Amino acid sequence: MKKFIPVIVIASAFLLAFLWGAKTITFDEFISNREQILMFRDINLTISVMIFMLIYISVVTFSIPGATVLSVTSGFIFGLEVGLILNILSATIGATFLFLAVRLGFGNLLTRFEKDSAKFNNLTEQLKVNEINLLLLLRLIPIVPFFVANILPAIAGVSLKNFFWTTFLGIIPGGFVFTLIGANAGSFFDRGEAPDLTVLWSFEFLGPLICLIILVAFPMFFRVARYNHE
Repeated sequence: MKKFIPVIVIASAFLLAFLWGAKTITFDEFISNREQILMFRDINLTISVMIFMLIYISVVTFSIPGATVLSVTSGFIFGLEVGLILNILSATIGATFLFLAVRLGFGNLLTRFEKDSAKFNNLTEQLKVNEINLLLLLRLIPIVPFFVANILPAIAGVSLKNFFWTTFLGIIPGGFVFTLIGANAGSFFDRGEAPDLTVLWSFEFLGPLICLIILVAFPMFFRVARYNHE
């Protein structure tokens, strides 16, 4: 039972967040307190960075909606370069905490299936061969929720090392766009409006991303086709 404690804690925190009304983190709170936040940043930069990272890591760890808003806000508060670094580090650390919690609670689930089914055992072998490609695809494909991409690999039994570095690299393209939007969001905040996130569905963003997805996916499909042929 002890091994399920981290998962129970995360699930409880997620439930409490919804019960207390924190269903999502929006730009409204930031816009209304914008001047105070920027003033606090100017006076206490180091503390501001630590507070932001703590909030971001907690949001990702407990799977509370709002990471996108935080990514954009980081770009506005800290600028593109520092904001991007904080976003990538915080998201990766939070994702790793969630991964470890789920792994601790359900780490033996895959082993049980492997012992009971030869077909499932063959599937897990293919997953291990294509582990890195699959992990990168989970990060690059925009329609995969971030918390899903953190939980599934833990249940599937992927290595912590591969999960960590593929998460770090895989979220850079999206993280860059969100941070860039935040870094240029001053005009939106001046009008009391939220930044325009529709750019995420523009060809300028999706075109290169689709090419990157194809580049990552092709070796995996090639290995699967060769395995089936043999």
